[in-house]
Amino acid sequence: VTSDYECLNQMNTTALDKYNQMNRKLQHVNNSIRTMNDTNSTKMSSTYTQLNEIEDAMSNLESTIMKLDAYSRSLETQVKKYEKTVATNRTTSPIKDS
Repeated sequence: VTSDYECLNQMNTTALDKYNQMNRKLQHVNNSIRTMNDTNSTKMSSTYTQLNEIEDAMSNLESTIMKLDAYSRSLETQVKKYEKTVATNRTTSPIKDS
């Protein structure tokens, strides 16, 4: 009976040691995963912020391009009207010979 008790006690001690080893390893793995998650979260947040800034810049650029396009069209229309006026004036005004 005593030898059985000693064997059982030794098995319990060995099992407890193994459990404590596994517990320490799992705590280390858990801490590593938390650190990685925190790092990745920070990186993702930074990337998300940068993407939002790029999106805002693209929207502003698109708006500026549309305004520039409208201005260019207006300017082109004005130039065509001016050219038409100049051409009309040349044909209707008498040419003076010296």
